[in-house]
Amino acid sequence: MQPHLKRVFMLLVIAIIGFVFVRSLIVPDSFGEYGWYRANSVNDIRNFPVKHAGSASCGDESCHAAIYSIWKDSGHKTVNCETCHGASGEHANNIRILPTPANDSRDFCGLCHFKRVARPENFPQIDPEIHGENLQCTYCHNPHKPWFV
Repeated sequence: MQPHLKRVFMLLVIAIIGFVFVRSLIVPDSFGEYGWYRANSVNDIRNFPVKHAGSASCGDESCHAAIYSIWKDSGHKTVNCETCHGASGEHANNIRILPTPANDSRDFCGLCHFKRVARPENFPQIDPEIHGENLQCTYCHNPHKPWFV
């Protein structure tokens, strides 16, 4: 075999051995236990604190039953309470801990309601240049009763 081919072959073998060695240091031992997945991540995820309570918790125990009953039949029923009001896990467990105030900024409502070509025709959309005179949306609209102006 030619000397230059021997050198290239040796460099290739050294690179492969180096790759296998570095991979063994970097990849966790539990990787591959359940397929292409790090098995220990299940325990890591389980130990994260719960921050969200879900919309159903808002209507439980008559806390916000009136608003919840209106919301669940409204056009916003697919928008979780915590989308606007923030994570409420701590508030659901202790009512003295107040949730963050709802984000009622014009830009936040616009994430869904500013006119976009890709949205369906029957989806409520506005042209932000001419609608509302730059007022907050909640000045005219109640997000819990979006059909009511």
